[in-house]
Amino acid sequence: MRPLVFHGGLAAYAFYAALGIWGAGEAVLQVRTRAGERDPSYVWMIAGSVVGLVLAFRAAGVGTRLPGPSWTPPAVGVALMCAGMLLRYWSVRTLGRFFTVTVDVGADHELVDTGPYARVRHPSYTGMLVVYLGAGVALDSWLSVAAAVVPPAAAVVNRIRHEERLLRTRLGERYVVYASRTRRLVPGVW
Repeated sequence: MRPLVFHGGLAAYAFYAALGIWGAGEAVLQVRTRAGERDPSYVWMIAGSVVGLVLAFRAAGVGTRLPGPSWTPPAVGVALMCAGMLLRYWSVRTLGRFFTVTVDVGADHELVDTGPYARVRHPSYTGMLVVYLGAGVALDSWLSVAAAVVPPAAAVVNRIRHEERLLRTRLGERYVVYASRTRRLVPGVW
């Protein structure tokens, strides 16, 4: 059975509006905050995001549906997407001029450990993954959930390795101490 977001109505409007807002916001970030340094993880981040969403749409309606009435997955999915966007926006605003979509640590870079960065080192990636989780949930299939999250998560793990190596090199002991008291993506977990 095809998910409710493919049938029109409020569920479809809310889902595609959230997806459109996410896409537009990310496009603006790509244009405004891309740094000049070569970043091998950048292509993987884009590829993981695109592949995850494409596979999630292809898997919609395949396999076991999520539990509950048909309106539950779109409602929960769109709520997750909105929460993820808010976390990502808060993270970008907190970093301010230090936020870039490519990994870059300038000579004047300061360690930011306030706002969401007080709990996790990469909250903008957490927010991004919550958006993809929400998209998979809204597509009402366990397979869509996995497809929406796994490729972007693999790209994020690759990016984190690259980014943390650079931050340790450029920020030194300050970053090492910060990393010892915070988790990467999920408070208290990883």
